[in-house]
Amino acid sequence: MMNYLEEYDETDPISIETYAKRLIGKTFADVCKQDDITKAMVVREATNYEVKHENKKRKGGLGELIEERFFHYQTNNDACPDFDKAGVELKVTPYKQNKNGTLVAKERLILTMIDYFSVVDESFEDSHMWQKARLILLVYYLYQQEIKNRLDYRIGYVKLFAPPEQDIK
Repeated sequence: MMNYLEEYDETDPISIETYAKRLIGKTFADVCKQDDITKAMVVREATNYEVKHENKKRKGGLGELIEERFFHYQTNNDACPDFDKAGVELKVTPYKQNKNGTLVAKERLILTMIDYFSVVDESFEDSHMWQKARLILLVYYLYQQEIKNRLDYRIGYVKLFAPPEQDIK
């Protein structure tokens, strides 16, 4: 059984992105099938795992699946980036194709929750929001209304993203 740390370097954003590009062209069901051997190492609730994650009302379920079944780390609600040692936040989000063929985001992407009472005491550079937004690994999957089981959505794009300097200003 291959240890995930042999597959990517958790301290190196480029290594994480290179490993993640293996997702391109796969469905979430494919990720589960490939990981059935190592599932017990990371997944807390192995019973009905796929059924729970195919639930469309479970926001973040597909992101959790990628964290646990592909990158092999336990999900958490920590304020730090998902790959803390590399300063990389993972975001799994849908896009769709319009009738005219253009590709657009299906929904807004939420980076983190902000505590409006404490944020006034933080500098932008020290805020937990900036810690998560500084470098994001975007994993996009194609949403198609005719696909009823969201584990059958196909991952089409993986890219590290850093906000451009003009946006930071």
